Amino acid sequence: MSREIQQLPQLLIDQIAAGEVIERPASVVKELIENCLDAGSTRIEVELEEGGKRLIQVTDDGQGIQADQLPLALASHATSKLRDAEGLDRILTLGFRGEALSSMSAVSTIEITSRTADSDVAHRIIGRHGQTEEASPVAMRPGTRIRVQDLFSSVPARRKFLKSNSAEVARCSAVIKAAAMAHPTVAFSLSHDDRVVLKYPADQSLPQRIAEVLGEDLQDRMLPILEVDGVSGWIARPDVQRRNSDGIWTFLNGRTLKDKVLQHGVREGFRGYQIPGFFPVAVVGVEVDPGEVDINVHPSKLEVRFRNREEIHRRIRRAIRATLEQEGSVPKLQMDAPQSMPSMIPSASSGSEVQPASVGNENTVYSPSGSSSSSEHSVAEGSTIVTEATVNGPVEVGAGIPADKIVSGGSGNLVGESVRVFQVNDAFLILEEEDGLRVIDQHALHEKVLYEEILEQREKGGATQGLLVPETVNLDPRQWTIFVETRESLAELGLQAEEFGEGVALIRSVPHGFEGRSPANLLRDILSLMEPVVSSGAPLPDLRERLLQTMACKAAVKAGQPLSPEAQEDLVRARDRAFQPENCPHGRPSELFISWQELQRRFDRK
Repeated sequence: MSREIQQLPQLLIDQIAAGEVIERPASVVKELIENCLDAGSTRIEVELEEGGKRLIQVTDDGQGIQADQLPLALASHATSKLRDAEGLDRILTLGFRGEALSSMSAVSTIEITSRTADSDVAHRIIGRHGQTEEASPVAMRPGTRIRVQDLFSSVPARRKFLKSNSAEVARCSAVIKAAAMAHPTVAFSLSHDDRVVLKYPADQSLPQRIAEVLGEDLQDRMLPILEVDGVSGWIARPDVQRRNSDGIWTFLNGRTLKDKVLQHGVREGFRGYQIPGFFPVAVVGVEVDPGEVDINVHPSKLEVRFRNREEIHRRIRRAIRATLEQEGSVPKLQMDAPQSMPSMIPSASSGSEVQPASVGNENTVYSPSGSSSSSEHSVAEGSTIVTEATVNGPVEVGAGIPADKIVSGGSGNLVGESVRVFQVNDAFLILEEEDGLRVIDQHALHEKVLYEEILEQREKGGATQGLLVPETVNLDPRQWTIFVETRESLAELGLQAEEFGEGVALIRSVPHGFEGRSPANLLRDILSLMEPVVSSGAPLPDLRERLLQTMACKAAVKAGQPLSPEAQEDLVRARDRAFQPENCPHGRPSELFISWQELQRRFDRK
């Protein structure tokens, strides 16, 4: 093989460069749609044949291209959207690199037909494998039509990597859906092999477009984001969950992005409102000064860099959390599809574990399952709950309430003047309210109440309860490693311990609310639960948050524990005092609500 340095042929250079811009039919559709939007189009039509492998045609009603400009449109790095280097600092258009059309010409046959509003006739030009034909006049209405035929015909190796026709159409469909939500006033349509796949009318509001794209069943479950700091859009209620991030749509200055900062900001906004491992449904747009973001990172323009990524992340997170806090996040019990709803009441063997069960459209509801119903679950001394253990009789955990304030019996306990509460299956509290029934998971609610109490104690500086006699605890090698790594975080939460020889920890204090627990067992339990968190390399703030959640979970009453009337009332009253009682610290819902109207409708009374 020759070692001499040679200049590559221009066509080969263009084909190599095209690989960065044009990956598959969806890449072509994205680039052409961006050009349409930059041209001020109000109607964009996309037609595909054989999944876009044979033909991709995009037609718009934009401003068009002058006849003498058509040859330049196919030239490499030729554009009307950028004039000088200073312009790179303030990109206001979706396209700007001048590479897309020339890249398409290098790997396919491309035909551009365009007519401006002040011209009587359209002109057409054809580019094929880097060669350009002269423009010729044709008849067409004002606007531009671009046909890309036989994609990757000049680089068959790349063509082999394309998926089935249906898979490529699905990718193109996702591109159009994203553009449609970023620009709800523009009409979009997609057809494949003469069959209409998508069709969105013009002049829609964002809620209308969201309903068109995501489905009308979500329309009543979407919340408008409180518009602050340039963040706007709509989010679904937390009980609408997906198993992947496909339901998160993020936009920056009208540009569709699957950016990690934006996506993570959305997920962090829902943190504590949804079970970890599941994803929200959200359409979130962010407006920033163009000078604060670098779009010129990759030819595909799918990645950007922010001058202050933490600030962008914070703005998104705060806007979503403010919306959820104002609206509340109690799931409404859906009764329209009873065959797909699991029973709200678990079997007699049910315990405290909560497992997700997917129900239609990847939305998630939750049903308890497990096998723990004994009294072995210890409860923290000092909490506000009084429990009756199944085997050992009553266990008083905190101060109860005067007996003369309790009404018990077949009609339930009366809390306040108009709310009655019942415990069912030793796992749920049913509140009979003025507007309907509220079903509360006793473990999830108590967990959240304790979590907020621990946070409050930390802020007051009273998160620690010293031990009269420090206690030593032997740890196995893995526990010892985790203890050494997390000792400072444990101390911040009130569990103060130090190394007392190899493999031995000396505990001097425990967190507030855990005075009734064995310090040695508490430390071992927390270290065991923290093992996967430490293994994942989570940062210290996240580690401390997980520890707080674990502490509250370990101290909370469990499903399967019968509660005395006093305990039921205490828990309901604690719910009223809690800041965000609708979800446990892990994000699982702690309650569901069904209105009297829904019940009447369900029984055909209305």
